[in-house]
Amino acid sequence: MKIAIMTQPLGKNYGGIMQAFALQKVLRDMGHEAVTVDYNSKQPGFLYSKARLAYRLAKKVTGKRKAAINFEKNIGFFTQDNQNFIDSNIIQSKYIDNDRDLKKHFKKNKYQAVIVGSDQTWRPKYSPNIYNYYLNFLVNRKKIKRIAYASSFGVDNWEYSAEETKKCAKLAILFDAISVREQSGIELCKKHLGVDSECVLDPTMLLDKEDYLELIGDRYKEGKSEGVYTYFLDSNEDKVTAAQYVADKLNTHTYKCQAKRSLDDLSSKDLNDYRIPDVQDWLASFANAEFILTDSFHGMVFSIIFGKPFLVIANKERGSARFESLLKILSLDSRLISSSYGVDSGNLNGIDWIKVNKNLLNEREKSLSFISNFI
Repeated sequence: MKIAIMTQPLGKNYGGIMQAFALQKVLRDMGHEAVTVDYNSKQPGFLYSKARLAYRLAKKVTGKRKAAINFEKNIGFFTQDNQNFIDSNIIQSKYIDNDRDLKKHFKKNKYQAVIVGSDQTWRPKYSPNIYNYYLNFLVNRKKIKRIAYASSFGVDNWEYSAEETKKCAKLAILFDAISVREQSGIELCKKHLGVDSECVLDPTMLLDKEDYLELIGDRYKEGKSEGVYTYFLDSNEDKVTAAQYVADKLNTHTYKCQAKRSLDDLSSKDLNDYRIPDVQDWLASFANAEFILTDSFHGMVFSIIFGKPFLVIANKERGSARFESLLKILSLDSRLISSSYGVDSGNLNGIDWIKVNKNLLNEREKSLSFISNFI
């Protein structure tokens, strides 16, 4: 079957890249022809761009910004290594940035099914055009199967406006099957969209550890796990201090695999400070760690996949429901802490990996059955 995958734009986020890689690999291993649609909403208009330019100039003049005024034009340089991975490992369509071309693409390619997912595709603040992720461009194409796989709202409260809710509910009932990534998503679907759904695993967890080790290659140091690996999306002094505390307790060091500065930190003139390390190095950092401390959903996921002792700090601004749901399913509730102050010597070990992996295999079987049953 020829299948299109609609997910969020790839490039900046490791988790987003890996879930796209995993879902496409699963579908292709099943014998399907899967293509990830390279879609992003059109860039802001002229007036918005001029306003942003004026804001940057003001920051520059007052000395609050060291990065160049045209800093954003270097995104391709910052994400070059990630893009190389995407180009080599994920089959994508041509780039599309508007509804008209999106409709043309689907009409021309004659897909038999389209899968929306995964990651926070159904979270309005994260998706470029929320209606596109409910397939509004296919309203008159009745022969195409519509499936949501592990779509996530990110949070357990409803963030849609009244108008968005009304329009998305009408589109949701056209889906042949809907699955969500968190248990809370089942209730949100029923209450606000009027549709039934089931909870499945994030696509990254449908693959085995060995699938990722194959990508890592000789970067994996088998039998030589050492160091406390930190993967923070929202780093701060408290989290860094907590990581050092863990390292001291384990008599080791801390390390990370991220750009020196985030794209929100414009305090450096050196463009290399913003360059993102490649995906394989990021994966190897999990595989080679002795312990992992993270505030990222996919940071948590890969800690589990590689069987590493870990703690995840709840990231309420980005949505904590997704952490809670997966950890509960896998009997890992104790690994979630509300803040960096929750780190202590009593929760650095004690994971029953036999039980965890048994639960994971059961959930993986259910999730793969959902895909095979509806494709």
